[in-house]
Amino acid sequence: MLTLLGALIALGMLVDEAIVVAENIYRHMEMGKTPRDAAIDGAVEMFPAVLTATLTTVFAFLPLLMMSGKMGMFMQVLPVMITVLLLSSLFEAFYFLPLHSKEFFSMGSFKKEKHDESFWKDWILWYDGFLAKLLTHKKRSLFLIVTSIVLGTVAIGSITKFQLFPEFDAQQVYMNGKIDINNDLSETEVYVTEIEKELLDFLKDEEMDSVTSVIGFKFNKDQSFEVGENLFQIFINLHEKAPENFFDTYINPIFSLEYDGSDMIRQRNSQEIAKEIETRIVKKFKNQMVNGKKLYEEFNVYVQQAGIVGNDIEIGFEHENRKMILGAMKRVEEKLKEINGVEDISDNANEGERELKLRVNAYGQQLGFSEGYITSVLKGAFMKAEYAKMFNTKGLVRVKIEDVYKEDASAIGAFKLTTPDGQQVVRLSDVCDFIYQKSFVKIFKEDGERVRSLFARVEKKVITAVEVMDQLDPLLDTLRKEGIKLIIKGEEKENAKLKKEMGEALLIAVFLIFITLVWMFNSLVLPLIILTTIPLSLFGALVGSKLMGIHMTMPGMMGVIGLAGVVVNDGLIMLDFIKGSKTYAEMTQKAGMRLRPILLTSVTTVLGLSSLMFFASGQALILQPMAISLGFGIAWATVLNLYYVPLMYAVIYKVKY
Repeated sequence: MLTLLGALIALGMLVDEAIVVAENIYRHMEMGKTPRDAAIDGAVEMFPAVLTATLTTVFAFLPLLMMSGKMGMFMQVLPVMITVLLLSSLFEAFYFLPLHSKEFFSMGSFKKEKHDESFWKDWILWYDGFLAKLLTHKKRSLFLIVTSIVLGTVAIGSITKFQLFPEFDAQQVYMNGKIDINNDLSETEVYVTEIEKELLDFLKDEEMDSVTSVIGFKFNKDQSFEVGENLFQIFINLHEKAPENFFDTYINPIFSLEYDGSDMIRQRNSQEIAKEIETRIVKKFKNQMVNGKKLYEEFNVYVQQAGIVGNDIEIGFEHENRKMILGAMKRVEEKLKEINGVEDISDNANEGERELKLRVNAYGQQLGFSEGYITSVLKGAFMKAEYAKMFNTKGLVRVKIEDVYKEDASAIGAFKLTTPDGQQVVRLSDVCDFIYQKSFVKIFKEDGERVRSLFARVEKKVITAVEVMDQLDPLLDTLRKEGIKLIIKGEEKENAKLKKEMGEALLIAVFLIFITLVWMFNSLVLPLIILTTIPLSLFGALVGSKLMGIHMTMPGMMGVIGLAGVVVNDGLIMLDFIKGSKTYAEMTQKAGMRLRPILLTSVTTVLGLSSLMFFASGQALILQPMAISLGFGIAWATVLNLYYVPLMYAVIYKVKY
């Protein structure tokens, strides 16, 4: 998927380079040069600008290679793909294009008269006139433009929510859970069969394809799994989603060679189906009681999504006191239940059956009893010990011994045993203290410490994981003060790591772009004019996300970083032409000459991304935020390069009327 997006971005850049070079060759033909001279002079003249534009785009994406962990593995294909394709495109722009231009114009295809009458003339006149009006009040115009953009960016940024990955439709809904630990495999199967019947009764045939259950197994969202007789996993297989937009309905059936729409009959997405299952199934069974005890210890419904975290919310608890851990987890669970949009709250602090621990008292120690001695005596009676092996005519025979009163809890206290010296017989309750307590079914460790974790899923349309953690912060601070060590994982942990690494990547990208621009312009001021368009172009990316009704995501942030390299392309082409202008008239004339290539390059890039921006469906929704950030950011940057860059140059270099 990322390879496809990288190819679309590189294709847009390749077309941009071709447009700029072709436009300049055409301009030289208008000056009366021969096709050969026009092709050579036009290409050579644009070589520094196009090379710099290509390098700035490469340098914008290249720092993404420094991302670490699973995030880095996910993103590393994008900068590699874009770098290879863009560097290859230079060969097309400066070898094949001039060669074809020479041959094309040599055939007598150039007619200057038609160009003068083209609709571009009216566009250029209108643009020159409006730019001239801004230049007459250049300082005031520049101040109003910058102030409006900054305030708009701050305002829309304050209401923009962030989530790590966008949600997309899937063809499976997962249900899993665990019942009371005292149930065996056959009993678990009985309860799961009841759930299956409920699912088959209310799910529609056009939505559900099949239901598959596995007893004794539980598949977690982080790709791990558990095995136990009280665990279960249900896979609800769905039909494919029906076409959702014009592209899926009319374009894909024609151009996709392997298109098969026979199974595309489902109208609702998997998240909506999962929500209904949770409402009708989970709430019905979750609080079911058997013999006065709650049957289901855990019951989850979720749709597996792409990402690098197993749970939206995951908090680890560590303390030497087991009761304090359970109490703290209970308080956090209660707080999570109060937050609208938080679902599937669970934990791995599962307590087993009550256990008896024997501790030799002072009297027992005087008689010479030790815990090891008592264990060796009791193992035959209450632990079903194997004492010997022998052979008979049928083969190996194992000799196991257990007391007939093994299941009688009161019998253990009256159990009689001989003292180690063999001189006396005493009851077990006389020499040992009986301590009953529950222990955890499974032990989880991190860095050598026992850690219990709390998990929860977030309904992204209602609330994000960041907002949930913000509401939990006061309670978590209180728990830390009480001495409980908290380990924040899940999306919050990855968000913090993402912000740090994305910030570093952006700084490196801006530095590399700045050095490249200094090399081209041989100036420090001119590159700074172009670099100021980068933060101002963020407004377009944020507005695009809001208009499309999505949150800012990690792919969207990748698009913002890539935008830093793409937006400077048109800016440096504009600045390369208008630099040296002494008057407003000269500046508007030169700026007007760049209107057509700047508009064409922006339009081709946006059109190349439009299919992902407006017609994304299924798993392609993962990359939609990146396409939106790039597409809307480039469209907005076009306005900046046409008006902001000339105004900034006129103010700094004091261009006169």
